[in-house]
Amino acid sequence: LGEPSVGPLNGKQLEFLDHVRQSSDALRALIDDILDLASIDAGAMALDLGEVDVRATLEAVGEAVRDLLAERQVSLQIDAPAEIGAFTADRRRVRQILFNLLSNAIAVSPPQGVVTLSARRAEDALSVEVRDQGPGISGEIAGKVFERFETHGAGAERGGVGLGLSLVRSFMELHGGSVSLGTAEGGGALAVCRFPLAAARRDEAAE
Repeated sequence: LGEPSVGPLNGKQLEFLDHVRQSSDALRALIDDILDLASIDAGAMALDLGEVDVRATLEAVGEAVRDLLAERQVSLQIDAPAEIGAFTADRRRVRQILFNLLSNAIAVSPPQGVVTLSARRAEDALSVEVRDQGPGISGEIAGKVFERFETHGAGAERGGVGLGLSLVRSFMELHGGSVSLGTAEGGGALAVCRFPLAAARRDEAAE
């Protein structure tokens, strides 16, 4: 319908077409999430490990949420040292993890709010954090947000079915890492992903 050959569309038709596109995108994302979770449950998902450039990954995910940022009138700050380098992980799944966390953070942020995506390298792990300026996460909700079909709290305004954060946890566990979500000091929610670095993985395997 959006092709020039169809002819000009009026405002109501354009609005309807945009709604159809958004609904189609949401349905496709839901189907992808369900398929991913089914593969994980069946033990059939294998990570495609390789070198992942940290800074480039953060910037790529930031670009992926650009439209959502504009829609919500929220800005994104990326904070990572230029020399942070790379780590071993599944690039696609890392981007999926960060996209889900960023989407949730943007959804609960007030207009003109700021979401911060940061990364720091420690001796044994790479820590990636997503912080928003929303209402934060209560202790009761914090223990449930990674369960399937939990839609209250983080990201509830998106109208999803509550699979995104469950996928985040599953993908982090496949990497041998962890994820936590709680209220940050000073307010807002803070999600922290810890990816073990290669040396730490070798030590764990030797035990």
